[in-house]
Amino acid sequence: MDFTVPIVVMFLIVGIPLRNKAIREYRKRKKEKDGKEQDD
Repeated sequence: MDFTVPIVVMFLIVGIPLRNKAIREYRKRKKEKDGKEQDD
């Protein structure tokens, strides 16, 4: 049980920025794709 807290903390510290980066790139690609298909 002693290992769960540091593992969760490390997951949050590493995981959140990676997830944000992935979402940002996804939105950027989606925006470019939508822009080519239609004008909003």
